[in-house]
Amino acid sequence: MSEWELLARIAAEVPRAGDDCAVIPFRGTNLLLTIDVLHRSADFPAGTDFYTMGWRAVAVTLSDIAAMGGEPLGVELALSAPDLDEPFTGVLRGAKDCARAAGTELVGGDLDVSTELFLISSGLGEAERPVLRSGARPGERLYLTGPLGRTYLSLKLFSRGRLAKANELFRFIPRIGEGHSLSGAATSMVDLSDSLAHSLHILSRASGIGLVVEAERIPLLPGLSWEEFEGVFYFGEDYELLFTAPAGALPPGPWAEIGEVIGEVGVWLKRYGQLEKVPDRGWEHGKRSGLGMGA
Repeated sequence: MSEWELLARIAAEVPRAGDDCAVIPFRGTNLLLTIDVLHRSADFPAGTDFYTMGWRAVAVTLSDIAAMGGEPLGVELALSAPDLDEPFTGVLRGAKDCARAAGTELVGGDLDVSTELFLISSGLGEAERPVLRSGARPGERLYLTGPLGRTYLSLKLFSRGRLAKANELFRFIPRIGEGHSLSGAATSMVDLSDSLAHSLHILSRASGIGLVVEAERIPLLPGLSWEEFEGVFYFGEDYELLFTAPAGALPPGPWAEIGEVIGEVGVWLKRYGQLEKVPDRGWEHGKRSGLGMGA
């Protein structure tokens, strides 16, 4: 089975799984719990420095909490590597700085020795009203919190030896503030750890609705051309938030409206006035459509 099929099986058998975080009701609020595993060969291209590795490991976990409209309470990080001395200082600095930038802190972790570098991050958050993936309704609008192509562009820069700029792009800031401000307005939300195409299918299936996306309204990072749209659309790891909300319901923010919610389940892309069905594909561990992580 593919990674996505295995995740669907987990969601079917584990009642608290299925969203970006597990939601645990607790004393009048809800705790948000999430965990991520990153390792050198799949997640860090040649030229990624240890500071960036530590930052990114914490950032991907905090992004899950952002996607639930939550506030982070703390992050733990485990490091396993063949030689712990080499990555330790850089990873620790990057992890602490990312947590601080997102308004939280690194509160602990673990160390081990392995044949490859692994970073395992776990985050705890809180949300009075978590935003799930399952609340979208026909007639609502579809939005992004920012432009796409961050990882796609950074991997191009890594492959060209432009390491300083590539590492800078790789160190994204989790959209904690944006996600929290949407907790009372967004009806469904997911972070773009996978491709935009796959994330649209995630919301469509979870909410039982359809999504029509207008290609010309999807913002791309400066440095990317529209000739690269297809690659960005199916690439992933942008870590922006994709969400739905009723028209006129959003607080002020950097929202880009990119489409609408309809009743028929599925995902369509409107390009040059024509509708085309969007296949459910993008990044999964062990496979990648388009530019590879090792590029």
